[in-house]
Amino acid sequence: MMIVKVKSKERAFTIPVPYTLLRLGSGILTSNVVQRKMKVWLSDHSGQTDGQSSRKHDIETDSSRFGIELALSILENRNTKQVIRQLINELQRCKGTVLVDVQSKDGTNVLITL
Repeated sequence: MMIVKVKSKERAFTIPVPYTLLRLGSGILTSNVVQRKMKVWLSDHSGQTDGQSSRKHDIETDSSRFGIELALSILENRNTKQVIRQLINELQRCKGTVLVDVQSKDGTNVLITL
């Protein structure tokens, strides 16, 4: 089980994430239905920019679009689903490993362990 701990000055959260939930999420992301919806969304939102938008905004939308297209191309690969399953199986064997340990300037801590 992956454990996500978030501490701020006001509150602290601990969120357990079972590996079955990770497998379910990876299955959904690599499904054909989600890939088709992402393609439709990309084709609908391509070229829709406001006349008032700045050059910086255009660059940000182009880079986010590139990131989405890259993620879609990775998810379309036939081997991706199998590789993600193998990754989750390997994560199960590495109990106690710290994946993320970050502290921000405002005192918020994020800790993700296996």
